[in-house]
Amino acid sequence: MNETLQVALLLLLVAAAVGLLAKRLNVHYNIALVLAGVALGATRSFPHIALEPAVVLQVFLPILLFEAAIAIDVGRLRESLLPVVTLAGPGMLIAIGLAGTLLHIGLGFAWAPALLLGAILSATDTIAVIASFRKVHAPARLTTLVETESLFNDGTALVAFGTLLSVTLSGRFDPAHGLAELGWVTLGGLLIGWVAGYVASLLMRRTHDHLMEIMLSVVATYGSSLLAEAVHASPVLAVVTAGLTVGTFGWPGITPTGKVAIRSVWEVAAFGVNSVVFLLIGLQVHFQALWSALPAIGWGLLALSLGRAVSIYAPLGLLRPLGVRVPLRWQHLMVWGNLKGSLSMALALSLPVALQQRDLMLAIVFGCAIVTLTAQGLTLAPLARLFGVGAADESQRRLALRQGELLAARAGQAELDHMQRLGLLPMGVFQRLRAGYQGVIARSERDIRDLLILNAHEEARHDRSVRRRLLAVERAALREALDSGMLAEDGAGELLERIDKGLAELNEDGKE
Repeated sequence: MNETLQVALLLLLVAAAVGLLAKRLNVHYNIALVLAGVALGATRSFPHIALEPAVVLQVFLPILLFEAAIAIDVGRLRESLLPVVTLAGPGMLIAIGLAGTLLHIGLGFAWAPALLLGAILSATDTIAVIASFRKVHAPARLTTLVETESLFNDGTALVAFGTLLSVTLSGRFDPAHGLAELGWVTLGGLLIGWVAGYVASLLMRRTHDHLMEIMLSVVATYGSSLLAEAVHASPVLAVVTAGLTVGTFGWPGITPTGKVAIRSVWEVAAFGVNSVVFLLIGLQVHFQALWSALPAIGWGLLALSLGRAVSIYAPLGLLRPLGVRVPLRWQHLMVWGNLKGSLSMALALSLPVALQQRDLMLAIVFGCAIVTLTAQGLTLAPLARLFGVGAADESQRRLALRQGELLAARAGQAELDHMQRLGLLPMGVFQRLRAGYQGVIARSERDIRDLLILNAHEEARHDRSVRRRLLAVERAALREALDSGMLAEDGAGELLERIDKGLAELNEDGKE
């Protein structure tokens, strides 16, 4: 135990040092950790630490899935539900099939191992993808689409991996049994996650202790994962569904302190796990094995890239006649942001030792992970800027800063006025503090007005954002009145349909 704690502390210290250096050099933190791990592994001055598949899948992955799930904007998820389900379901099967076919042709693998390797390479790593797109500061709708698609296609990849591994080892495949198992794994995972999240949410509503609320969120996360695994359902889908349930149904009943505490605890946990995992990825690299497998790694990169491209462009193209439009430049970023990391490596390491060509499969997966994390990860932000997507320019950054200052100053001033009305402040203190707030408000309002005049596009975006918020508030009020019986269903339904149409038009305007 003492040795384990020392190793964990050493990993965190190295991660902290790399993080400080990466910030000074303006390099992506996660990519810097991978490169640091590769360098440390090459010098052999760092103790070898294995990336244990069970630890990644059962300990690390639930933290990252739940943290991402509770942070998802459910309203935007509803808007993107059809493309998310299409990409994470049929899209992933297309990617696995195409990648497996290329590996069968190029490397001469038998069909079952080729498709098995295709499933490993087709898993879009949640850790890497979410971290990279958050770093790029992509638009909210694109970020939601990418995050939710990566969350759910993890479940598809794991289901496909388990089925194909069984076929590879047994040499037999029963279609009827396979479809029944697929249905149970998917529906069972969704059901278990919903029940776990619902029960945790009900208990959270009955307590006003933020510590209990944090503990219940942990129980919902690992409880849903362990229960799903025990009944051979999908732990990934269970954890994601539990997180979405807590973040929607349970969130309004959580105390304000609990909301802040839950978000903070899970963000810290996800950051720590993120740091350790990316450093461990670099430490797993063995250059001699990668060099000897270089041609095979090239086929792996071709297979995962072509599989991803077809699985993105084809389904989203077919959805356009249905009114689901995802800008083409966003699709380019989704294809290029097909990063591999801990999930793919954990699946590869979990392959049975007796499996033929296991060592070659490991080398292909490790090589593809390093190339995608570095080459594609480092160029994702420049590519986003080239397409006009991503980090805001200086004027937009200043506008966001001034809007934040104005919002905070008005909130502080309102609280100050309230305290004065209650007689809690001496007049001199009140006047001095209020004058300070008034100065911030006046300066922020002037700067915001000037920046909006200079940036007509940003003014239009701001206008859409405000109108979208107002329509959402109107919709919530109508829904509450309808549920309470204050409004007749016919009239309220017509108004809700009108508001939904307005929201759809605003979302359509903001797509391009």
